Amino acid sequence: MIEIKNLSKSFGQQEVLHDISMNVSEGEVVALIGASGSGKSTLLRCVNLLETPNSGKIIVDEVDITASFNIDEYRAKVGMIFQSFNLFPHLNVLKNCTLAQIKVLKRSVKEAEAIALENLKKVGMLDFAQMNVTKLSGGQKQRVAIARALCMNPKILLLDEPTSALDPELVGEVLDVIKALAQSGLTMLIVTHEMSFAKDVADKVVFMDQGVVVEAAHPSILFNNPTQERTKAFLSRIVLG
Repeated sequence: MIEIKNLSKSFGQQEVLHDISMNVSEGEVVALIGASGSGKSTLLRCVNLLETPNSGKIIVDEVDITASFNIDEYRAKVGMIFQSFNLFPHLNVLKNCTLAQIKVLKRSVKEAEAIALENLKKVGMLDFAQMNVTKLSGGQKQRVAIARALCMNPKILLLDEPTSALDPELVGEVLDVIKALAQSGLTMLIVTHEMSFAKDVADKVVFMDQGVVVEAAHPSILFNNPTQERTKAFLSRIVLG
């Protein structure tokens, strides 16, 4: 589903990603882990073309997205959940979840609202459907962002720290939604600091450090028997739940 070949990305003189190569199979859940600043979020943004790679290729569903193609059509099937929510501040919760459905997927208002309400219920935000998003807490905004992404029935879901802004008592609820999506066969690439979540849900865990992929393996192997010293050093600082 996603094939990344020799990908590099720099901001000015600073190389953030160096010669990254990795694959995500259809229906696979891949977790990207590593310290802050290791390049995880930049890699995710390159896959959605929010950042333009300096070199290398990203092939999604057999299409080279770094070449010329219809970017709007591509983004319609790739959901993205950001750390900073990226909601429309002038719209209420419900309209945040229906706008793209109506404009991009050409759904009727009635159908879009029904789908939005269903997904808002999944993330515990149904009672806030008519509230302006500027009045929500950070955790509430992130749950709306997750619901909005689900409304588009994405073929691929990219998640950049999906639980980082959630109140502790709500993390489990949202992770349960993401686990259900993973079990449904949706292809997912997740940047996370939730090691126990990565261990339980991911089919493959990729450890990044200083802009390179240091090690990639099934979570039972990477967490219990890492082969690289940098991976061992990182995991030694992490307590798995």
